[in-house]
Amino acid sequence: MMGKLGHWLTPWEKEKVCEALLRYNLLKWDNARRLPLKSGGETDIYINLRNARSTPEALMFLTQTFTNPIMRLLPDRFVEVPDSVSCFAGPLAIMTDVPYITIREEEKTGRATKAKTIGDYHYGERVTIIDDVITDGASKVVPFRECVAMGLNVLPLIVLVDRQQGWQKKFQEENIPLDVWPGMTLHDVRRYLIENKLMRRCDPAVEEKNPLIVALDGKDWDDILPLLDVLRTTGCILKVNDLLLAEGINNLIPELQVYGRVMADLKGHDIKNTLENIAKRIRPHEPWVVTVHGSGGKEMVQATVKALEGTRTKVLVVTVLTSINQATCEEIYTRLPIDEVRVLARIAHEAGAQGIVCSPEEVGELRQKYPDMMLVTPGVRSPGKEAGDQKRIGTPAAAFEAGANHLVIGRQILGAFDPVAEVFRVLREELKIAI
Repeated sequence: MMGKLGHWLTPWEKEKVCEALLRYNLLKWDNARRLPLKSGGETDIYINLRNARSTPEALMFLTQTFTNPIMRLLPDRFVEVPDSVSCFAGPLAIMTDVPYITIREEEKTGRATKAKTIGDYHYGERVTIIDDVITDGASKVVPFRECVAMGLNVLPLIVLVDRQQGWQKKFQEENIPLDVWPGMTLHDVRRYLIENKLMRRCDPAVEEKNPLIVALDGKDWDDILPLLDVLRTTGCILKVNDLLLAEGINNLIPELQVYGRVMADLKGHDIKNTLENIAKRIRPHEPWVVTVHGSGGKEMVQATVKALEGTRTKVLVVTVLTSINQATCEEIYTRLPIDEVRVLARIAHEAGAQGIVCSPEEVGELRQKYPDMMLVTPGVRSPGKEAGDQKRIGTPAAAFEAGANHLVIGRQILGAFDPVAEVFRVLREELKIAI
């Protein structure tokens, strides 16, 4: 979940920095994500180190904080880009005994000195550019190229916060071979605010009304983070499978819970002792649900349910995968999909599981037979959308009307030009749910 350079702040230091940003009024947030950004768009969190000039203690705090990476890189000089860090660049040079130069993004005309650069430097010196945050990387292109043109050897860029909004792509497009070394990410700040109940993850009423589960399969953490950022206030549930294996239970579930309820789609299928051990790993983090295969048997399902007793986590039993058609089902189970679903649903009910995962084709019958169980339906596509690798599918409206509590939709939302707009379109137009 970190770049190849990692972060120059430890977890404990990140928490202390967040506390200081709040104390010195250098941090703003908005649950509705309506804070404007210089680069365009809106955000939920805005970091403004310029305000530090109003408080000497804040200037000292920032100076001491940025001393950490400067002394570890040991550059000959550092480069400040006006004006986010200008207020403490001088004190930082004094504290580290490292001189600095200023490089403006735009030239100022009518000056006797060099238009873009303030301060002396020597050819071949090792320099690091410092700034408060990095967003899409556009504001760092000119300073980097100016340093190269002056014959300087540019070390990794130091920022307090990586906003994780596409600077890698921008640098690649502009052919900028520059590493970024952040103290932390915007996600770290967001997690601090939400876990300390200063900012709300989402309106609880919105989460309660939204039945959509967004499948994040096949995506890396850095790929999904911008999507999680904008989806957070929609109340969607977040389903992970392969990413959970890649990042690990202890790492991923707490990070995802910053953005929504988590469906740990492990599809556990093993001896009961193994499932008990997996459940014990999951138990401290209390995801919304965890999935197991009904074909693992009643004893296995019961063991999982028992291991999670006393937590908010529900156990969902997977019946026949929606990617399995009639021929494949007969090959595996020697019976039709509906017949096998009936068998596995009965196992789920008798084992005490709280819910069942089934296709849109079976949800109506299961709702009648198990009125009190949660029914989660994958294989859901809006009219006209491609089925992909799913075989037993249905529309959101049909599955919802037949009795599904929650609908799993992945590619349709992930691939949308505006994922948030697509979520609200499905809710409003197809499910008739107003949020």
